[in-house]
Amino acid sequence: MTDVAIIQDNDIYCISLDKSKYIYTIDLKQDTPYDENKFEEFLLYLKNTWEYIRENKLKYHLLVNLGVTGNKDNELPLDAYIKLIKSITEINEILNSNCHSICILTTGSTKWKTAYELVTKLWKPAKQRPLLFTDDFKHMEAFFLTQKLIPVLDDLSEW
Repeated sequence: MTDVAIIQDNDIYCISLDKSKYIYTIDLKQDTPYDENKFEEFLLYLKNTWEYIRENKLKYHLLVNLGVTGNKDNELPLDAYIKLIKSITEINEILNSNCHSICILTTGSTKWKTAYELVTKLWKPAKQRPLLFTDDFKHMEAFFLTQKLIPVLDDLSEW
């Protein structure tokens, strides 16, 4: 029996929940030209999966694997980035309460980190979870081990 639940799997991406390691994974399977319908479907699964996690009072790490081999030739258009930011803004409260940390795994980790820093100078949510950009799977594992939400207790007797 596997502890990984596949939420959505198509030719472009796979979304899964590892129930034993508490890792919500988005794997980009191949670099394809932008498809608006599939991108909107992806955003819907992204939001609905975080809603499921919140409703079930779970806490997960988020791993976004953009692919650690090969170059990505297809970029998202500006309106797709706007939709992505809008979706993340909509689930930001859930991320703050139910997401331990976020790791973007990609060969272009420096490029993505620089782009992220630029975007957060223009738009930065009041709260956000720890975030790591890396191209090394071992760095991701170590990061996830050290970044955890602390449970809120009603009183010290729950310790």
